[in-house]
Amino acid sequence: MRSGVATPASGPAAVRGAAAERYRVNTPRHLIGISRDLQTRLLRRLGDEDGHAGLRPSFGPLFAVLWEEGLSLAAVADRLGTSRQACSQLANLAESAGYVARRAGGADRRSKLLVLTRRGRALAADAVRVILATQDDYRSLVGDAAFARFARSLGALYEGLGIPTHASGELAARARGSIGVLPLVATRIEQELMRATIPRGHPALRMSFGQVLPFIGPRGGRVNEIARLQRVSRQAISTTSRELESLGYLRREPDPRDGRCALLQLTARGARLIADSVASVDALETRFAATLGAARMRELQRTARLLYDRLHLEEEIFGGGEVARAAAPRPAPADGIERLARALRRRLGTGDAARLAALLDSTTRAPR
Repeated sequence: MRSGVATPASGPAAVRGAAAERYRVNTPRHLIGISRDLQTRLLRRLGDEDGHAGLRPSFGPLFAVLWEEGLSLAAVADRLGTSRQACSQLANLAESAGYVARRAGGADRRSKLLVLTRRGRALAADAVRVILATQDDYRSLVGDAAFARFARSLGALYEGLGIPTHASGELAARARGSIGVLPLVATRIEQELMRATIPRGHPALRMSFGQVLPFIGPRGGRVNEIARLQRVSRQAISTTSRELESLGYLRREPDPRDGRCALLQLTARGARLIADSVASVDALETRFAATLGAARMRELQRTARLLYDRLHLEEEIFGGGEVARAAAPRPAPADGIERLARALRRRLGTGDAARLAALLDSTTRAPR
């Protein structure tokens, strides 16, 4: 389950002190946030610029396991760590978009294998190109040496978390030598956190709850804003939030900003879920350290947090990041211009933001 945050400190369901800070600042959350940024860039560039239609964030892990190898639905579900029903729904969406097909295969010709179509393979190749370009943006934010160590640590986590190595060939090798494994690592992190938190008194937890819970900040969360950040429909977020309400984790209260809307807040049970998940985060980070070693773990923690902060991730939820401010101090914005610039950089990415800046500069210098 993706990490979230508590209700306001003054509220009865507040998560306070070290637990709240730990829930907000941890390596699993940072890796999930960076993965979400990577997938947002992929969707924007592949859809808006390259013309691939019908894309969804959930397609990334599916395409990763089908790059060059046809697999049965059961095998795909196992490698994604999800149910066959959920996997079938995902495959149906990808099939309706023309990226995946079902073909006879194996000893039993009646069985079907999921395979990437020609259109799906073209999308995968374009995705690798975008991943490598995004990697250059990330490298510019943290430095070559730190980023190289970060990418190597991701590769070690990929293996250490037991994510199957199932594809071969140049396409897979290029992605695995980059941050292309991050969406798979992030998905496995979410699954591990959910499995570890369920026995702590939360038997009804589901992966879909990660679409909402991470975005309930100190001042609550709004359905339309969560949908925008997740690039999913408002209806999908509303459905999940109502399920969380029915389980007693969330409540709705009038939105002081807009009386026609509701503000989602954690209940006391929701605050307990946050506190319980902190123990799951601690246990998972212990596993990370056992896989990487203490020194590499510290390096991963620092670089992941620095990149998370310098990308200004989740500032809508928590505000700015302390590490990025300490590493690169800058004056507080005197007006809305810097806030607008930071929002544009989050939306466009570092490379596109730099091109926009150059274009604006050339426009202002042009003779009148």
